Amino acid sequence: MSKHLAWYDEIRESGRVLWHEETQSWYITRFADVWDFLVDSRLGARTTDTFTDRMTPEQAELCAPILDFVSKWPVFSDTPRHTGLHRTILPCFTSAETDRIGEAVRSHLAKDGSIPWQSGDLLAGAIRPACEAGLVAFLGVDSDELVRVSEWSARLIAFVGRTEYHHETMTRASVALREFSDFVVHICGEGRSALSSTMQRAVEEGALDWADVVAVYGQMVTGFLQPTVSALTMAAEILANHPDGLKAYVSAPDTFISESIRLASPFHFAPRRTLEDIEFAGEVIPEGARIVLLLVSANRDPRRFPEPMQFRMDRGTPPHVAFARGRYACVGAGLARHIMQGVLDAMVEEPRTFAVEALTADWNIGPGMRMPKCLVKARS
Repeated sequence: MSKHLAWYDEIRESGRVLWHEETQSWYITRFADVWDFLVDSRLGARTTDTFTDRMTPEQAELCAPILDFVSKWPVFSDTPRHTGLHRTILPCFTSAETDRIGEAVRSHLAKDGSIPWQSGDLLAGAIRPACEAGLVAFLGVDSDELVRVSEWSARLIAFVGRTEYHHETMTRASVALREFSDFVVHICGEGRSALSSTMQRAVEEGALDWADVVAVYGQMVTGFLQPTVSALTMAAEILANHPDGLKAYVSAPDTFISESIRLASPFHFAPRRTLEDIEFAGEVIPEGARIVLLLVSANRDPRRFPEPMQFRMDRGTPPHVAFARGRYACVGAGLARHIMQGVLDAMVEEPRTFAVEALTADWNIGPGMRMPKCLVKARS
């Protein structure tokens, strides 16, 4: 087990809330509490960066555009701005658009010889490319452009994940943001997808400015691809390995996918900020404090999920919190599930999927995310 997940489990069992001096954060760990706090109006989305107050004026000047960019992501925006962004973005997720993106995924998987079912790495050979095909269709970019977008995204994510100033990381992220911004303006002007056309129209009508649009694209790129890949890797591993995996998926694909997402819990926490003093579990959490809602800990809470590390189809409701809920819920969650179902359907329809003895995933589990390294045939 990852040391990070082990610590999250440990603090969940030690109490409902923990003050952590090193990160200057209050941690909420249990499912029932996380479930409630996700829709608590006393919490705001934006949090204070833990290292920005220690920067020099020169460092602050370099980081300012990137901090502003991240602060404009829908997931980090408070009302009323958040409400306006969601009202603009949600029409991009129509049934017709979702079906179009799902068809792009299925078309990719239908290519002869594109999937190494019995050898090689299923993650690199099928899962990641299929998810990328869906993202390409949604964003309105081509495959070559996605390579550049992914490079920009990696540099920006490296910045977001820092807890202290690092000049090379900040410089690379600053350059990436300038290039990514120019690219987003270009593709929106060409109206290549429902998203790009909607964003262009919102700018023309004055509902959004270009900084808002770049932030929307930034969240979609960084916050959609990797979590979908992680959840799908978990689902594929279960489908191939679990004795009742095939039967479970065919009988109730939505439930199967939901339980796979719970086990994966790609994003480990959701940071929030208190808008007023909050009395909770014998503690007073002051206004302006940073609260960390531990999604992964909640999804492993045996009070809500008996045998939490086991795959079970009888979990019932309320469901997991892997994609959060309420006004800060992941706007692309439905699209992620649709892409997952397209890939899993292809596995079910392909007899070679079940010709291997087992599949095993190798994971990179950090403090904030679970990311797969590979999905290969298990060694005998």
